[in-house]
Amino acid sequence: MFSTLADIVIGFFEFVVDVLLFRGQRRAQGHRERSAVEDTIEVARFDFVTLFFIALVSAGLMFVLTFAFGVPAGWSIGIGLTVGAIWGVWRYHRLVREP
Repeated sequence: MFSTLADIVIGFFEFVVDVLLFRGQRRAQGHRERSAVEDTIEVARFDFVTLFFIALVSAGLMFVLTFAFGVPAGWSIGIGLTVGAIWGVWRYHRLVREP
């Protein structure tokens, strides 16, 4: 029970820190100030929608490489994780640079 409550509290504070860091990065880039609600919605959409979609595509790529092309499991996992990480960083970079 305590572990679940601790995870919820830590997750909440982690999300708040994500929003604050996102606002700081946008401010450092010289973009216009948006309301905290707009930034919170953008970070939530990135965290829950964009990253979920990237994870699904990466997992699908791993399965296709392993089962359709016969690539060893270690290689397919490495390739899938690399593609997902690069795609996630690119999407976050675009999110920070939005006008």
